Amino acid sequence: MRKSSQGFTLIEVLLAIFIGALVLSSVYGIFSSVSQARNRLEREGDLYHQARIFFDRIGGELSSLRGSSVDGRAVFLSGETRNGDVFIEFNTELVSPLLQQHGGISRVRYELSEDEESAVLSRSEQVLLVDFAASVPLPFLKDLETFQIRYFSQGHWQENWSGVKPPRIVEITLEFKSDGRLIPFRSSFVLSQVSG
Repeated sequence: MRKSSQGFTLIEVLLAIFIGALVLSSVYGIFSSVSQARNRLEREGDLYHQARIFFDRIGGELSSLRGSSVDGRAVFLSGETRNGDVFIEFNTELVSPLLQQHGGISRVRYELSEDEESAVLSRSEQVLLVDFAASVPLPFLKDLETFQIRYFSQGHWQENWSGVKPPRIVEITLEFKSDGRLIPFRSSFVLSQVSG
């Protein structure tokens, strides 16, 4: 009677280790790519959320544009500061809830400030019917790559606005950079109080 040998040969053990390593590295690769995709989607979802909140806010303010001047300044201003930063400023009847008790008209200003790495869009507000100083500009959008405003009036699009009256349409474009890609957002607002 012949005895059978028990156990595995060295080749069988090495082959089993090799197959196990292949399976584990494949599983790790799948989990890693799923995790990266989830993180990217979370970052992009946050950017979409920020853009939606911004467009909702400025859209409400522009649709409530105050057509007549309260403080002697132009109802709608836009341009660049001395530092070359883009701004848009206008009178609106949509007042922040904390300031609503002091009056129904405010002067809102959005201003872009840039540093070496990114740009920040800040918002400030001043109630016009009482003697309050303008609020401190608070960051509204961070990590902007691009912030552009175009104006439509009398059949033409313009990059800058210097008219006495507000434009008929304001178009705002935002771009955020995420994982080396630019994510664009664009919205247009028709100023119903303005004709032409």
